[in-house]
Amino acid sequence: MLKHNTGFSDYLPGIGLTLLVFLFSSGLFAQERESKSPNIVFILVDDLGWKDLGIQGSRYYLTPEIDELAEDGVRFTNAYAANPVCSPTRASILTGMDPAHHKVNISNWIGAQEYEDRSDDKMLQPQIADHLALERITMAESLKANGYSTYFIGKWHLGHTEEYWPENQGFDKNIAGWSKGNPGSFFSPYNNPRIEDGPEGEYLPFRLGREANSLLEEHRKERSDKPFFMYFSMYNVHTPIEAPENLIDVFRNRREKLGLNQDGIYEIDKGVKNRTNQSDATYAAMIWAMDSVIGSLMRKLEELGLEENTMVVFFSDNGGLSAPGYGVTSNKPLRGGKGWVYEGGIREPLIIKYPPLTDGDSNRVVEYPVISNDFFPTLLDVSRVEKKPDQSFSGISLKPILSSEEMPDRNLYWHYPHYSPQGGKPASAIRNGPWKLIHFYESGENELYNLKSDPSESTNLASLKPELVSKLEGDLMQYLKDIKAQFPKEK
Repeated sequence: MLKHNTGFSDYLPGIGLTLLVFLFSSGLFAQERESKSPNIVFILVDDLGWKDLGIQGSRYYLTPEIDELAEDGVRFTNAYAANPVCSPTRASILTGMDPAHHKVNISNWIGAQEYEDRSDDKMLQPQIADHLALERITMAESLKANGYSTYFIGKWHLGHTEEYWPENQGFDKNIAGWSKGNPGSFFSPYNNPRIEDGPEGEYLPFRLGREANSLLEEHRKERSDKPFFMYFSMYNVHTPIEAPENLIDVFRNRREKLGLNQDGIYEIDKGVKNRTNQSDATYAAMIWAMDSVIGSLMRKLEELGLEENTMVVFFSDNGGLSAPGYGVTSNKPLRGGKGWVYEGGIREPLIIKYPPLTDGDSNRVVEYPVISNDFFPTLLDVSRVEKKPDQSFSGISLKPILSSEEMPDRNLYWHYPHYSPQGGKPASAIRNGPWKLIHFYESGENELYNLKSDPSESTNLASLKPELVSKLEGDLMQYLKDIKAQFPKEK
């Protein structure tokens, strides 16, 4: 528009186009962009650890595309999954509710009770729902009811049978989403009823990336008058740990050049070994593949002229796999990993880019604690969609902080009354400001940490601050009572 001489600058002697550009860039144009219903691309990576990105401090893994996304958007350093394993966090994203809430009741990964032998455990775990109930209003259903085209790609893991799969939870299209929590194999044939097999040996992350790009092209061509919501829920970097051999070779060479130990180095924590180094070449190749797919998607948005009015959210569902048997990464300096309510199991990388809100303050780092329950209310707020009168959220909108506004003080909560394959034991936690209290159900013990001075949770201050421990434990238990959460029981 500014390339054409409309004569408007004739009325601005001495200032001309300079002022015109400034006015548009500093408010008027931003308001025009924000007045449209935004497109939304929500990228959820599976099992990606807090330090598994270059911009988060990894020396070994290469993630240039995601690093660039962070530089163009807002990066949150205290972002949390609602649970240390996958299905509960996914339920929290789609419903905006604490997954331990009695109306959701998914506090463990779906399938755990069928596949895990827990006969030797000290406590009995509560029974959870084996699906996301159809009466729960999902993010996709809310957006679809307000004119959005809705697309799902990747891992679902929120119901054994197809009546609970994405196409019955608000999504117009479902590619590869079904009951399984991992793909079985990352190479075709996939044996997945929601995606056709590709050529033998085709790598699933690249296939899903092409499917995502094709959906964007199709939407731009056939439904450009409607906004879209794309939920790209990657199977990477979950087990099985697999990647093309040529990519693995790249990271074997990189490991050698950096002088890294090819074997896992472990420390013992509560009787469980946790990896302390990042050097697994196959896992590094999986991360690179994930990063390259995201880069391709971002370029496709730009190519189609969709970038300026598209909100991109990048997140992970739980901490990285650091326990032996699965242990392929390290979450250090954070403690623990997937399956634990220590920071390594629940703190995640989070990046949000939405030009109308973040362009003026890109490459910003936010320390305010947020949680996966916040995404649903945030997307509704940005999209100017009202929640239903009978709909309740456990989270809050993050739109104010994207606009550099103040956010309210609040507590964050976690409830994992289960045993995890990674050695985690039944526990709940609360964060209040810098303080985090963890309550372990087997022993009845509490641990207290100041995350501001001790993000590694290395110094338990419970014995030094009994009054604070009592208050936080009381707040935690009252909250769990209010949401009618289930608890483990003595055998």
